[in-house]
Amino acid sequence: MKKTVSFTLAVLGTAAAIVALLLYLKSGQTMSYVIAMNAIAVVAGVAYLATYGKLGSQAWHPYLLSAAAVLVLGAVGYSLIVEVEALGYLISGLRQWSDVAVWAYFAIAGVVSWLLLLAASFVKTPARA
Repeated sequence: MKKTVSFTLAVLGTAAAIVALLLYLKSGQTMSYVIAMNAIAVVAGVAYLATYGKLGSQAWHPYLLSAAAVLVLGAVGYSLIVEVEALGYLISGLRQWSDVAVWAYFAIAGVVSWLLLLAASFVKTPARA
């Protein structure tokens, strides 16, 4: 089966979501909603990859990728609730970069994952008949 651009972007986006999840689990303060949203996004990405391998391109695949993208971005946004105080202290000089570095890397990986998954959901792929 020929792998498409959408599939390649989805592989990279799902890998970035896995990295983001692992980084968030390593960060100091975690919230169960953020972990759940990111984990569901990873499951959706893996489900896309598995079904693409078995069924080929389907009409509902872009919706699965869009849902994963929204969940990853929601996880990054929701995680700001806990980190906004630490970021404020960082700006004022009362905290160091090491206090928020892992969360910042999580946020970067989450945004990269969001961009890749969203791009994958909009790339046109021929549907299998």
